[in-house]
Amino acid sequence: MFKLQNIRYKNILNIDYLEVGSEKITAISGPSGGGKTTLLRLLINFISPDSGKIFYKDKPLEKYRPEVIREKIKMLGQQPIMFGETIQEEFKIAAEFANFNGHDREDYKELLKIVRLDKRLNDKSSELSGGEKQRLALARLLLLKPEVLLLDEPTASLDKDNQKHILAFLAEYANNNGSKIIMVTHSPDLTKGIAQNQIIIAKGRYQEGAVIND
Repeated sequence: MFKLQNIRYKNILNIDYLEVGSEKITAISGPSGGGKTTLLRLLINFISPDSGKIFYKDKPLEKYRPEVIREKIKMLGQQPIMFGETIQEEFKIAAEFANFNGHDREDYKELLKIVRLDKRLNDKSSELSGGEKQRLALARLLLLKPEVLLLDEPTASLDKDNQKHILAFLAEYANNNGSKIIMVTHSPDLTKGIAQNQIIIAKGRYQEGAVIND
């Protein structure tokens, strides 16, 4: 899905060639500060490389209109930003920003169940814990049904039980919806059971990739 050629970004990334995202779930791991988050930000065109080319579906990423990229690719950062006052407003604002229609309160409630967020729609999003905000932000993205989900440490703030639940759900989601998931994780062991491709980024370079049989 993505192809990177001769990518250089400041002193953070130096990737000669990398294909990523063709599998249902790709896990990216490696030491802190190695360039994993920067790679995700390049894939969604939040930042541009100093040199080199990034292709999405064999078309240069910069040739896509920004609104097309926003529709097809969504990213969940480590510290998601809340936009509204209530949980329901979080969903509505995200949908309005993406011009996404055909949703209602029952859709929101179902997504909250999926991410195990036991809250009411009129609860204030600003009062959620860090892990709860992360789960709400994931639910908010799932509402929009993107082609590609870029997830930066999506389970970092969760306990082990919720980690397992969210990862199992993401595996099911990728299988059933045709979406591709590219996920940064601090430990490849977390995603060993669900990722078909494991990539290591260290010191700004692609170190290793292993395709895992289903």
